[in-house]
Amino acid sequence: MIAFLVATGAWIAFVSWMTGQERKEPAYLEIDLAEIPAGSPKFYTFQRTPLALVRTTEAMLDDLRAQTTHTWNLRPIAPGRPSFFVYSLLSPADGCEVEHVPLGADRYAPVRPWQGGYRNPCRFGEWDYAGRAIKQYADQDAQLLRRADLDVPDFEIREDHILRITRAPKR
Repeated sequence: MIAFLVATGAWIAFVSWMTGQERKEPAYLEIDLAEIPAGSPKFYTFQRTPLALVRTTEAMLDDLRAQTTHTWNLRPIAPGRPSFFVYSLLSPADGCEVEHVPLGADRYAPVRPWQGGYRNPCRFGEWDYAGRAIKQYADQDAQLLRRADLDVPDFEIREDHILRITRAPKR
């Protein structure tokens, strides 16, 4: 009887250890930036968080700079032509997964042509390819409709072309 209990306990411990191994998240996500085509987003999931990575083009950066006046935070695009943007695809407002909307698609507020980015299908909100929240109309009430930018995961650049994401934003 004791041998049976010991064997059963060992089996339960083994199964628990094996299933724990299967669910263990990787410590980081590495992306070779050289393999990402410029101009459109690539999508990933890390630590159960949907992420987007956009390798930029010259035209995209010029457009993002021109759109800065239409963003809530007016955060400029850094000089020196950043080569990529990476952010969570969970809306900071409600945690709904935002959806990609390509260049030229219809947008919530058709006053300006859509340059490409994301929108929240659960709640009125749009973000550009830099992850900045966009004002749909110049006269929007900041108290009612202001949105936060998309969250950026913790990351580092290795060997000049490897993006290593070490922690996804949590909502």
